[in-house]
Amino acid sequence: MEYVKELKGFYSNLVTMAIVLPLLYLLNLMISPGYMWVWWVVLGWGGGLVLHAISVFEPFSLFGASWEKRQIEKRLKRRL
Repeated sequence: MEYVKELKGFYSNLVTMAIVLPLLYLLNLMISPGYMWVWWVVLGWGGGLVLHAISVFEPFSLFGASWEKRQIEKRLKRRL
């Protein structure tokens, strides 16, 4: 259930980003077309979204279930 909640949060963040960034881009073009400050927002939000995706989808399972099991076995000094 916790994973589904985290997944929902990630997709909500993704959809919000997909809606807000084009609006900010248009605002940037209307207000100050000479300086594209919107790219700073894209970099910041995009970087945060990448970190969020890594935490949700865990492509690098450094501290996954097998690690947890090994640590428990190590502390109990027996195999589970």
